Amino acid sequence: MKKRFPLFASLIVAFSLAGAAAAPDAHTAGAKARAPADKSEAAKPAGEIVEYADLENRVGEIVSIETTFDTTRTGKLVKFTRPALTIDIGTEEHSFALSVPKETIKSIRVIGAAAAGTDKDAGTSGAKKN
Repeated sequence: MKKRFPLFASLIVAFSLAGAAAAPDAHTAGAKARAPADKSEAAKPAGEIVEYADLENRVGEIVSIETTFDTTRTGKLVKFTRPALTIDIGTEEHSFALSVPKETIKSIRVIGAAAAGTDKDAGTSGAKKN
């Protein structure tokens, strides 16, 4: 048995090294396939960059705010004041208002007008008649 053990151990070591040598190549090949070809082709944020004071006339529009805390918040601008903005970042079912102080804002992009609710008249309910 002493003669078989070194042969068996050397086979295990050889297969382990062969697998370890192939693994980085497979990993880097997958990473290269996912990486963009050029950094300039990376997705750029949509919308127009505006100054803080310009938001006074943009209440009701969708904005994207980049903060000094390296976060980006996107939502409907519901309130503008000199010291802070309030945006609605929730869903239609679960509304969530977030106040963002002016001194924490790095940049602001106006993405567009908020989506209109429904095209129904205000006086009609939409209920079916029997």
